[in-house]
Amino acid sequence: MKIIDMKQLLLMALMALMTLTSCVKEEELSGEDMENRSLRAWIKKHRPDLLQNYQSEGKYYVDVLAWGDLTEPSNGNDFGSEPIMDQDTCWMFYTYTGYDLDGNVCVTRRENVARMQGTYSDMTHYVPYLNYCGEYNNFGLLEGTYISTRSVLKLGEEYVKNNSSICRGTDFVMRKGSRVRLYLPSTIAYGSSGTATDGGYEGQFSLDSNVPVIMDIEVQRVVKNPSDNEVEMIQNIINDNRTTMGRNVWKRIKIEDEDTIVPTPSVPTAEDSDEVGKGDGENADKEEDIDDDDTGYYKALYYTLDYAPDMTEFKFNYAQPHSAELNNPYKGKGVYADMAKVDAEINRILTERFGDKVLAADDEAAKEIGLNNSASIWYVGRFLDGFIFDTNIKELREYVFDDSTAAEALVYSPATDKDDFINAWYHCIQKLRYGRWGVIVTASGYAYGSEGKVGSTSSSTTSYDYYDYSMYYNYTNSYYYSDYYSYPMTYTPSYTVNTEVDDTISTEILPYTPLVFYIFVEPTE
Repeated sequence: MKIIDMKQLLLMALMALMTLTSCVKEEELSGEDMENRSLRAWIKKHRPDLLQNYQSEGKYYVDVLAWGDLTEPSNGNDFGSEPIMDQDTCWMFYTYTGYDLDGNVCVTRRENVARMQGTYSDMTHYVPYLNYCGEYNNFGLLEGTYISTRSVLKLGEEYVKNNSSICRGTDFVMRKGSRVRLYLPSTIAYGSSGTATDGGYEGQFSLDSNVPVIMDIEVQRVVKNPSDNEVEMIQNIINDNRTTMGRNVWKRIKIEDEDTIVPTPSVPTAEDSDEVGKGDGENADKEEDIDDDDTGYYKALYYTLDYAPDMTEFKFNYAQPHSAELNNPYKGKGVYADMAKVDAEINRILTERFGDKVLAADDEAAKEIGLNNSASIWYVGRFLDGFIFDTNIKELREYVFDDSTAAEALVYSPATDKDDFINAWYHCIQKLRYGRWGVIVTASGYAYGSEGKVGSTSSSTTSYDYYDYSMYYNYTNSYYYSDYYSYPMTYTPSYTVNTEVDDTISTEILPYTPLVFYIFVEPTE
């Protein structure tokens, strides 16, 4: 028998204790630590050049694709070339695409990506998202996006040297025009819930919980106050349309009696630099009818009765920032469409659909709707770039959405329906006339405000049973009046099931988004 001395015994005990301690430590490794180790191992294998771009706050990695706009002043940017992190209060327009580590898209706001992966929808408005990115993350900005825009990102010297055509130093800050690819752990991304986007922004797959995500982010514009921004856009629209619709065709809603006027959210306080008329078309040449004073009027809310699709042109203004590849909201066979041609076709459809119903302006039947009456209306809702986000006109839905679903006129009464629809409708539709067209231009304060309207995708499934009637007829004809069978005969026909799935997109309306409505009011019977 082999005798183990005390020294050997103590050594064996120590080794056992070290093994046990090692196992205990391994078992105590948190899920967050395991994910961070896995992400680092992935980076080491696939993007070793980014190891030196590790950001300790958030434990993520950054790849700089564009340094940003360094010119002074920077067009379309309230802060010039100033970094986002230097602003106490600001809002950011930005595009993004999210991938899992296998390269599968889980969310995208870029139209070209949606087209390539087959998730593109005609009802989706592929424009940059708008979110607050000020000193505090108060509006749910993705944590990884927030800390990357509000921090000085440290880049490795070797990385900067190898990317000298892009990088200007080892300290990088996000500003207008900056584009980055972030490798984020789930703790500063989609966490334990993962993400499954709809509304036309879907990816190839949803992102599982507690897994890293790769985010491509491009800053399109940074503004101090989105309310001031939309007032400026509306003023541009109103002024642009003076040349084609008459100088003073635009009317404003006067605040006369607060007891009978529905209160609306506060709207911008920016100074208007351009004149806007309150006239009614017939006084188009009278300069004295123009009034710059907002006192007593709802700000950034206008309507006109001097519109007809076959006679007047409404000129849209591309003031909102767009992705580099997006010039117009509608396309033709993969090529960006001529917006003038698209509008001409829309006007043709509207003229053909309602032309024989339009009453003359001086027709006695073309009376004002008023507060307590109801009207059957047909409407077209558009963004300021011309994109149609909603309409109940079948022919137009078929043209812009490839959707031939039948629709009915919307019966609307300002007095009884004011709480069910946007405030702009309540204020303006009662001023429209039966048998006539009208146009409403409104700031978000009288529409969907600071929250907007989330886009969504709904699916409906229909099953069809195709019975084999030919087999049934052949069977019965062969034995008709036969002594072998008595009638009535029983027969269970064979069938097949064909399932069709229809996806319907509800268009997203971003926060602080001004809107345009064409409205035709049916004549009274």
